[in-house]
Amino acid sequence: MSPLRIAPVSMVLLGALTFIPEVSAQSSAVYRTSVQPLFVKNCFACHNEKMKSGDLNLQAFASSPAVAENRDKWESIHRRLVAGEMPPVGLPRPDAAELKATTEWIQGELNRTQRAVKPQAGRVTARRLNRSEYNNTIRDLLAVDFRPADDFPQDDSGYGFDVIGDSLSLSPVLMEKYLGAAEKVVQTALFGPGAVKPTVVRHQPPYRVGTDGGDNSRFSKALPFTITNYDVTGLALPSALHTMHRFPATGEYIFRIDPEGNRPRPSDDFQVAVWIDGKQAGSVKYEASAAATSMEGEDRTIKLRVEGGEHWVAVSALRLYEGLPTTYGGLKPTTRPAPPAQDPGALLTAKPNATPEELKELEERRKTFAARQRLRNNKPPNITDISFRVNFVEISGPFEPDTKASAASRRLILTCDHTDPGQHTAACPRKVLTNMARRAWRRPVTPQEITRLLALVEQDRKRGSSLEEAMGTGLEAILVSPQFLFRVEHDPKPTGADAEHAVTEYELASRMASFFWSSVPDDELMRLAEAKTLRRPEVLEAQVRRMVQDQKSKRLVEDFGGQWLQFRGLESVRPDINRFGKFDDYIRMSMRQETSLFLNHVIRQDRPVTELLNGKYTFLNEALAQFYGVSGVSGPEFRKVDLTGTPRSGVLTHGSVLTVSSYSTRTSVVLRGKWVLENLLNAPVPPPPPDVPTLDESTVGTSMSLRQQMEKHRTNAVCASCHSRMDPLGFGLENFDAIGQWRSEDGKFPIDASGTLPDGRTFQGPSELISVLSEQKDAFASAMTEKMLTYALGRGLETYDRPTIRAITKRLAESDYKFSTLALEIVKSLPFQARKGDRMVSLAGDIKANADHR
Repeated sequence: MSPLRIAPVSMVLLGALTFIPEVSAQSSAVYRTSVQPLFVKNCFACHNEKMKSGDLNLQAFASSPAVAENRDKWESIHRRLVAGEMPPVGLPRPDAAELKATTEWIQGELNRTQRAVKPQAGRVTARRLNRSEYNNTIRDLLAVDFRPADDFPQDDSGYGFDVIGDSLSLSPVLMEKYLGAAEKVVQTALFGPGAVKPTVVRHQPPYRVGTDGGDNSRFSKALPFTITNYDVTGLALPSALHTMHRFPATGEYIFRIDPEGNRPRPSDDFQVAVWIDGKQAGSVKYEASAAATSMEGEDRTIKLRVEGGEHWVAVSALRLYEGLPTTYGGLKPTTRPAPPAQDPGALLTAKPNATPEELKELEERRKTFAARQRLRNNKPPNITDISFRVNFVEISGPFEPDTKASAASRRLILTCDHTDPGQHTAACPRKVLTNMARRAWRRPVTPQEITRLLALVEQDRKRGSSLEEAMGTGLEAILVSPQFLFRVEHDPKPTGADAEHAVTEYELASRMASFFWSSVPDDELMRLAEAKTLRRPEVLEAQVRRMVQDQKSKRLVEDFGGQWLQFRGLESVRPDINRFGKFDDYIRMSMRQETSLFLNHVIRQDRPVTELLNGKYTFLNEALAQFYGVSGVSGPEFRKVDLTGTPRSGVLTHGSVLTVSSYSTRTSVVLRGKWVLENLLNAPVPPPPPDVPTLDESTVGTSMSLRQQMEKHRTNAVCASCHSRMDPLGFGLENFDAIGQWRSEDGKFPIDASGTLPDGRTFQGPSELISVLSEQKDAFASAMTEKMLTYALGRGLETYDRPTIRAITKRLAESDYKFSTLALEIVKSLPFQARKGDRMVSLAGDIKANADHR
């Protein structure tokens, strides 16, 4: 940068600082007589030039408070003094009058300096589509029902979200993936998936091959089928199997069902049924028997036609006993009473010790083996007891797959008023490519851009390609263009990096579609942008409400909510199976679904967002209800459940939140307290010092309770300041174990879920903790606003965004915290509606100025 260019920039920065009025003489006097003496007496011992605890040196403010230049530090000081977090517990507390004078002075100075801060639009880095956006956009553009981006590298995150432009890089590997995905997507959309080779996938527990208790990993590659795992206790009966299965294409599939255990003796025949996505698709019948004979080897097959894509598959016996609940609305109930509860006993197993070939032979011969034998601590077992369950299901196919392109895909692409290849005219490619480029690039296209695309089509035609094949090449070019892969916004009149301007209506439509749908604008948004009416207040409000009610807003739940509340990370959590044997993949899925449905309800029903804190309801299926100890829920369907009379309310008592904020072997008051502070109150704690000792895991729950361990840990003065904020919140949730189940003891110690917050407020147990947190509605509303605004903008927030946050939070409170207000106010806000200039424009100006100067 030339010297001539430095001066104006320096003047701008100087002007920004001097715009803030000087501290008045009266304010300075209060600082010297009230604030500074409190710091000297209560704070300098830890926050000085040498120690700088929490990266804060209050001695630096000895001569001047410098509030404007250090606003973030003063806001932190004020928040922690008001909350009673400072001075730490155990150290002398300031006099109440002194503390009041200090906090009032700080708040006054913050208000004064804030009035001088002008809100700014901010600069957003042009960012590429993340994996979720790519999949959604391809589906909405072309009606292609597969997820090409699942094969892409993982997206990097910033500020807790994977939509931050500065974090989303484009590697050579990813570019290769884009090229391959574009080709596959276009070929599938225009010509269908092509030939699909049938596959065989077996869904069964990992110990089911060879000998009970064996380890598949040693020999699974030698088997003639793919093995996946499933749990056996997720549905209404322990006989159930359920799993997620990807069907490569629409077609016929053969389901081979292998039963295990003894044949029950009901009053009539019984059936084993297959469900696809919760709907019964077919069943097989097992005849009644006079004796409870073994069902080994009595496998059955059923052929079903299934749409291509990912589906939940369930296989279970229909109702067997009067006293047992139905599974997916079972048929033909019998009148026989349910059997008494039995000791589950111990299963004696052996690990495999043979070659893969021998194990394959054993798998074929095992059907003639006697049924498993258990050692029970009961009276001699009754041979009529039910022990039936589904051992495995094997899915083969597709057979006779539908290899044609879907009519929906061709309608979206071939906009020439026909879809018959024989009717294409010379004008058709221009119309097709113009329409697709406009939708994919989220803006009108120029004649020059269309000319370049048509040149590719013509080049392909000269090589002998059909017209549709050549148009496919043009479509692929659209999908690998930076205009598609990146959300590009242009300066209409470039004047420099600091110049603010409103985004165009097309760019506004693109921002809204990315925010609510993680996709591209639909036809209605594009039509309004073209008419330049989208920004009208009444139109904008109507569109926000329409988009929230659209089914595609579930993506906001998954992509924003899943990262904010962290239930998207539940997939990678692995609780210790030896300690938490009731946790399986079906419970994991159910936990995630519970939180997703809860947030979706708040959004779609326009409920107060504070219900996320204290809503006395949730969404459960039978498996999760039993897991929680909630009665009155039967069947696999999720439904809204009243939690009155239970200790659960809001997302804090969801199994998803409690599990992701725990270790694999135990709960963590630190992780849970930190989760509350960071996600619900937006009051993050600094990272711990590098030399902090860890807890002695061997003593937790045995020789010392977790609370005793943590109290011992807090004797370290360096740790106490942060732990006084985190630990009480975590202790309030200690009645929930590491997978979210209720407990009254931790090992041999009774649970003590009481806590005292730094400001002196106390609570007993999770219900009172949630009541205490619910008193901080504005803090929660502000935290959610910051999180959602960060997600909507795709950038971290700056000091100049604080007026926007406060204004949105104020409007939110005035509307009883309705979600629609939050969504609409974000879309109406300056940073969402406008942006600063391009950094590259400024750099180009600098380069030119330097050249002129020389």
